[in-house]
Amino acid sequence: MALLGSPLAIAQGVPPLPPVGLPPIRAEQDPAQRLLQDQKARERQQEAEQPPAQIAAPALPPAPDLPPGTDIEALPDAEPTFAIREIRFTGDQVLPADRMDAIAAPFLGKRLGRNRVNLLLRRLSEAFIAEGLITTRAYLGPQNLASGVLTVNVIAGRIAGYTLNGTPLRPVPEGARLFDTVGGGLVTDAGTAWAFPASPGDVLRLPDVEQGVDQINRLRRNQAALQILPGQSPGESVVAVTNRYGDRIYYDIGIDNYGGTQTGKQRYRFGAEAGNLIGLQESIGMNFIGTRDSNALVMSSAVPIGYQTFSYTTSVSEYQQTIGDIALLQGRSFSQIFGWNSVLTRSRTGRTSFDLTLTKTRSERSVNGIDLSPQRLTVVRAGLNGLVRFAAMGQPATSTYDIGVSRGLRWLSAVEDAGGIGRDEAHNQFTKLDATATLQATLGSIAGASLGYRGLTRMQYSDVALFGTQQIFLGGMSSVRGFNEGGIAGDSGFYVRNELAWQNAPAWQDARIEPYVFLDGGKAHLVAQGGWPTLMGAGLGVRAQWKVRQQMLSAEVLLGRALIQPALLGEKATVLLATFNWSI
Repeated sequence: MALLGSPLAIAQGVPPLPPVGLPPIRAEQDPAQRLLQDQKARERQQEAEQPPAQIAAPALPPAPDLPPGTDIEALPDAEPTFAIREIRFTGDQVLPADRMDAIAAPFLGKRLGRNRVNLLLRRLSEAFIAEGLITTRAYLGPQNLASGVLTVNVIAGRIAGYTLNGTPLRPVPEGARLFDTVGGGLVTDAGTAWAFPASPGDVLRLPDVEQGVDQINRLRRNQAALQILPGQSPGESVVAVTNRYGDRIYYDIGIDNYGGTQTGKQRYRFGAEAGNLIGLQESIGMNFIGTRDSNALVMSSAVPIGYQTFSYTTSVSEYQQTIGDIALLQGRSFSQIFGWNSVLTRSRTGRTSFDLTLTKTRSERSVNGIDLSPQRLTVVRAGLNGLVRFAAMGQPATSTYDIGVSRGLRWLSAVEDAGGIGRDEAHNQFTKLDATATLQATLGSIAGASLGYRGLTRMQYSDVALFGTQQIFLGGMSSVRGFNEGGIAGDSGFYVRNELAWQNAPAWQDARIEPYVFLDGGKAHLVAQGGWPTLMGAGLGVRAQWKVRQQMLSAEVLLGRALIQPALLGEKATVLLATFNWSI
């Protein structure tokens, strides 16, 4: 297990176990850690597949246009026209002065009439929209063009207020009361307003309203869309949110044989998720997974406020496994994770965020009823992650990345490393680098079959030995496929997953079918043992999904073969893995 040293795995520095010469313990990840890792992977996949926010904004009035770089006087214009030597901008400054001057430059020294002036206004509006200022406009007031000066007044589009399903939301209407809700919450609708970074009176920026819609739609029950409606005053707009919300609580039940040989291959899963129960657009989740000799329970919650999301996760796991036929290892692990995510930049093509988490873990172990010294770790991680949407070979593609650095601290009762501790002894205080990147792209069609690629690379590096909760694990459906759970682990390592899927396979029994082939591989390194053992597997599989009313049934079957593995894992084998899930 991930908490004991062995020829293939895991943290050194644990009191020796009796006796030497027993079969090696395969590297199995703590079940709660595995559950958290799978949960994060699902969230990353859901974000990559989520379409951009649906926002209906006022259209620009029709206006003449010219290709960029074309002489302005190539546009026919009706008399009268006037020679313009200066263009002045008044009103709100929403773009840098040099940017405004660059837009105006082609019009200076030219004769301008109605059509050419409208072209200038069009280009200004296009520049505003490119910066997300979708309701900011440029207008002409009374002026004397014969003087050679054209004055353009810029009025920044501002938010007059928010409505939710046709009911005023912000500013808070007089007489508003708790429990009088229209957005699905039991107590309040305040969370819908908090999801938007901008308040009434602020300049309306597209990234701000997109962020609000995405924060709302991150919940499974929500289907929010947005309209920008004219306000009562010039330049003001009402942000009208429409949310067709579903049930407050959803359930997931599943069974698979993804478990490891040490604690049991058959796994049973149960999850429940409550979304916007109170009305703060909060998520509250519970997930349980159990095998013959292990159990794990993870509970999580998150609350969004504009560009910030605050989260708390707690988990508990327990396991037991035999060492040969004379020793019984038992263990329990408890962890708490406090998280903060802040979106730094976002646009129609993606976003960049900063993550900060503080994790406190306590692990208890015993051998044949004799307690071993508990492990108490406090780890802070800072990371940069993002999503990028782009086109590859004329087809849509999505990439995600997550780069972070973790540091083991002495805070919160963490065990302190002894002075002079060697690199090959498991450290409580350490520095670890990690990175994860994914790529999802449509490659094109062959004989009518649309082919898609999905790839993932994960790596980490540590200069010292780590305890199991901080190591990287290879082998199983969440890392290197073609193996049962439990392969190799390391203080440093990497793995790469490659998948080619048939995206438009014909439906079968009303099910959406997706066959695929895969080739995965990776290496891991233990500081105490040296070397970089390799795992590589290949195979094929098929996913199926049925939608029955409001319920979803999904299944996956995989046939994989080990291509490369360390000799200590025994003979190379072929595995048949399957899962069935029911979402209610």
